[in-house]
Amino acid sequence: MSVEKYIKENVKILGDKVFIAPDIPEKKINGAISGMAQGLNPDYVLAIVDTTIFGSAKEGCLFTGEYLYTNALGAGTDKIQLSTISKAEYICTEVKKDNGKIEEKKEVIFHFKNGESKNITDNIRGISYEKFTELINGIVEQAQDESDFVSKSQTCPLSMMDIGIKKAYIKLVCNFTFSDDNEIDAEEYAEIISLIVRIEMDADDRLEIRGYMTDHTNVESNEELLSYLSENVEEVSYDVVKKSLLKDIIYIFRKKNKELSWKENQFIVKLHNDLEIDEEQVEYIVTAIKNDEEILAQRKNDTEITKSMKDLASKATAVGVPLAAVYLSGSVMGVSAAGITSGLASLGMGGILGFSSMFTGIGVAVLLGVGTYKGVKRITGLSDLENNKQREMMLQAIIRNSQRSLNYLIEDVNEITRRLQIEIEKGLESEVKIKKISAMISMLTKGAQVTSDRIQYAETEKIISKLPEKLDLTRVTELTEGATKEKIRDLILSCYLKKEITNEEGITSDYMVLDDTIPCNKLQELHDAFEGIGYFNVGDAAIASVKGAAKSFMKSIMG
Repeated sequence: MSVEKYIKENVKILGDKVFIAPDIPEKKINGAISGMAQGLNPDYVLAIVDTTIFGSAKEGCLFTGEYLYTNALGAGTDKIQLSTISKAEYICTEVKKDNGKIEEKKEVIFHFKNGESKNITDNIRGISYEKFTELINGIVEQAQDESDFVSKSQTCPLSMMDIGIKKAYIKLVCNFTFSDDNEIDAEEYAEIISLIVRIEMDADDRLEIRGYMTDHTNVESNEELLSYLSENVEEVSYDVVKKSLLKDIIYIFRKKNKELSWKENQFIVKLHNDLEIDEEQVEYIVTAIKNDEEILAQRKNDTEITKSMKDLASKATAVGVPLAAVYLSGSVMGVSAAGITSGLASLGMGGILGFSSMFTGIGVAVLLGVGTYKGVKRITGLSDLENNKQREMMLQAIIRNSQRSLNYLIEDVNEITRRLQIEIEKGLESEVKIKKISAMISMLTKGAQVTSDRIQYAETEKIISKLPEKLDLTRVTELTEGATKEKIRDLILSCYLKKEITNEEGITSDYMVLDDTIPCNKLQELHDAFEGIGYFNVGDAAIASVKGAAKSFMKSIMG
């Protein structure tokens, strides 16, 4: 076991307020570096012990694979190289006070390899001295030599890992799709291509994977592929990688078997046992997949997305599945890890995944609009549309991913067609191969259609995310006043359905709700119509709402 892994697995003995990578909240890691280890790369932080009263994490201790950083009131900050320690000693002596009372004096002494010693008792106030000594001695015993004390980035997404790791990962997913019928069907093919897009593989590497996907007779065993991952993934990241792998496989299983439990699939059951992932953790992974699916299916707004992500994060540590494992290969819905990180950053949850800072700085989005502007938007109802920004960004990312997937599928069709032409030219002796290649082209064409349908769905949902779910009829009437705008008003009204709602007092009222069954081109026309009349313009909308309300008030007075 590496020193880093030993620290992460044992540091929790130091108390209740211990935070371990990759599940360290952003505020904790920023506070700890500010208070104890200024200038430290946050990627290297293994664990933080927070001894502050209010949870700033500016005091306590911080571990990397090389150093121990401490800070305590009155003692100041200290930095000790772990490889220089020969042992830690816990001393407890009885001291008789002037009043005759006997008290225990507890101390922790570090003995160094150069023969020197250091009393660090004051540096670790608030931490169990006995447990701290136990941990340090365990670290020293774990290391074979000084080269074992190294600092490594704790979590980076699959897209930044070695190509060999990516290939083994994809091949294991392919093995699952082969497991039921020795074939990869159109929908499975489309999902695997979507995954390849998210983790970024270049053309030459995709060529190898394409060959693997189209010929099950050359399949590598799960044991070989898992062994490769175990040997080549950094030890601190392997746990995250194997849980991410299970997530991607379960998602493809659910595409066809939403009503079935993962326990009914022998491949998944064996894999979860081989990877030593317990049932509670698998159930959490299923919950995380459903959470992603529901963002689009239930058209969740930013507020709802934030709540669901926080709920997911709060359960992650308890079951032992880092949230980074859920999004290591991006979202199962087709958003890359970069896209997910950027989206969470815009919701104020940028550090929740614990990914490398090399990665999380990419494309961070910032939500605009504060103060009075937001107040006006709430009055006019426009804040509901602004609250859909995350879903809109997610849909745009899905469209980009699907378009790249479609390009890859077209490349595959062209390559297989080229092979078919070669076999046709060979004549009758290639009849079996011709049938096989023809079936492959048919499957790829269907896969391309699946991807095209996904693009169409995302395009439609993207427009819907920009449209008001409930129509402000007063505002529309005011903004389309006059004969020249009558057709625009008719177009808008034709896209909404009248519904009745009864409140708790039994009073029934009508409202207009968007008809989401209308085709994409008409939805775009509707959006253009709203843009044309200034429905989304804060100033125009506010004036129209006030004028419309005033007219309604006057009508009620005048009868």
